[in-house]
Amino acid sequence: MVKPDRPEFDRPEFDRPKHDRPEIDRPDPERAARLAAGRGWLAEQPEDFRRLVLAGARLIERQPGEYVYAMGDPPDGLYALVAGRLKFVNFLTSGREVGTWLTEPIDWFGEVSMFDGKPRLQSVIAVERSRVLHLPSPAFFAIVEAEPRFWRNFALILSNHLRTAMRFLEEVAPEASHIRIARLLLMMAAGESDRDPVAGAVVTVNQDHLAATAGLSRQSVNKALKRLEGAGLIERRYGAVILIDPARLGELGR
Repeated sequence: MVKPDRPEFDRPEFDRPKHDRPEIDRPDPERAARLAAGRGWLAEQPEDFRRLVLAGARLIERQPGEYVYAMGDPPDGLYALVAGRLKFVNFLTSGREVGTWLTEPIDWFGEVSMFDGKPRLQSVIAVERSRVLHLPSPAFFAIVEAEPRFWRNFALILSNHLRTAMRFLEEVAPEASHIRIARLLLMMAAGESDRDPVAGAVVTVNQDHLAATAGLSRQSVNKALKRLEGAGLIERRYGAVILIDPARLGELGR
């Protein structure tokens, strides 16, 4: 396994205190199932469908640097992050890692290969100790073969991701660097939730991931973060950004 680089910003004195770092206790499949059923895509599905998904899912754990799956792997099911943090990356022919997104609980992913049957387009790697619900391929296909109408329910994961990508292109890509980073931070803080982030929300991300996702250089990201911090909208921490005033962040460029 390849361990990811240690995330950091240019101000290491703002290291996150140990007691502020999320800890994960012993595995608890029942708690994981409750979390998955109570938030995000699965929470919005019919009860009979939720029961089938949770009955077929199993809880797995990944340590920092371990893969959930790798780019080029065959499709092996659907996943939901229930604790921790994962990153989605591509590897260039040079071997350089290019981060494209970070995911937080409760995000579902891996649906594209389950629909087209083609190899994984990206690698998914644990950034910190993480727990993931895995619905294996046999369980996935057993559900849709018994009830073909449930294909639509699974397709909603894909449509949610497509809408997020389109929103990013429409709202973020054309803007000035600091506005682009502000919108991206808000989207990362919100995840798949429709709720606006609150003051004090923490986005655990490094400059390289922000640069790769926003299509900017690391130097441009650094300048944008400094500008946002100077305006009192964010606070940079070691490997993270705290949203001080999400409402004002969202008003930039309006």
